[in-house]
Amino acid sequence: MSASIENLVNLEIYGNSLIVWCLSIFFSIVVYSVAVTARRVARRRFPLHTGGDGLFITQFLGAQARATQQFFLVALALGTLAYLLILPTRIEGILAALVTIAVMVQVGIWATAALALWIARYLARTTDRDPASASAAQIIQFLCQVVIWSALLMLTLSNFGVDITGLIAGLGVGGVAIAFALQSVLRDLFASLAIVLDKPFVIGDFIVFGNHLGTVERVGLKTTRIRSLWGEQISVSNDDLLNTRVQNYKRMRERRISFNVVVPYETSPDNLEAIPGLIRDIIEGTEKTRFDRSHVAAFEEFGARVETIYFVLSPDFNLYMDIQQSINLGIARAFAERGIRFSYPTRRLVSENGEELALLKHLDPVQT
Repeated sequence: MSASIENLVNLEIYGNSLIVWCLSIFFSIVVYSVAVTARRVARRRFPLHTGGDGLFITQFLGAQARATQQFFLVALALGTLAYLLILPTRIEGILAALVTIAVMVQVGIWATAALALWIARYLARTTDRDPASASAAQIIQFLCQVVIWSALLMLTLSNFGVDITGLIAGLGVGGVAIAFALQSVLRDLFASLAIVLDKPFVIGDFIVFGNHLGTVERVGLKTTRIRSLWGEQISVSNDDLLNTRVQNYKRMRERRISFNVVVPYETSPDNLEAIPGLIRDIIEGTEKTRFDRSHVAAFEEFGARVETIYFVLSPDFNLYMDIQQSINLGIARAFAERGIRFSYPTRRLVSENGEELALLKHLDPVQT
């Protein structure tokens, strides 16, 4: 019996005694158990909330704990086992390759989780002030993820003994070819970056471009989506939009308004002289306006034209229309009190001796 036990103790597998195997497996299980327990405790201890008001370190640890994958914990146990044992070169190489791949993938997952946390905190602080920051963060996250995974792929291939110099050169040539093939997509991508960074408009702005107008709903990687006044959604490529003259009405601080009033030539000079003052009093008596000027600007075909300019101290279009309506009604009342008439398009036929022959209303050519 003792000889059997001694033979069992002295038994060697791949150059390792049974005791070494047992101890190595035991330590591997301990490493795996400790790692699993640490991950579970971290997930419970640190919050999942990624708002901008929490401590970054606690949110970072919580995000990393939740990003830790099961295959990585198994790879830790296998790495411990391979480190403690003497194994054949082929088996050791396979285990090393598996552990390397698991570690690289896990590092990539950790990096993308940290990046997502940083972007979430950034958006929590800036989205209310700058809605376009969501689009900027989306673009930055996509580009950073491409860089992270590309770098990890190169490192993994390098660890496996692959000469990545030629691969990088080949990727460079291939990248040029892909750039030519996808130049329209890349133009839109870089145009979206220009829109996000330069901010000619942000989400929620009312813009006019070309023959279209509407409110910006989303700035994407390729297209910008705009909700028109008539309700439909307009999708326009970022490159086309960036190369178009864009009028941003949301950035207006105030509106400059110019309007004309035409009175007939029969208006007395005293009344004609009084009209700019009447209009000035009406505008200055209206809230949220700043009067600029009012003049009898010209004698035109159908009467004397009085030009008036004032400012509405708000970009709100509905407020402007309410103010203009109030001014128009005030002018109508003031003219009625003084017996001043508005001019309307007419033509008079007068003989050589000054006798009026006919009074014709001016008709639009389409109506005739």
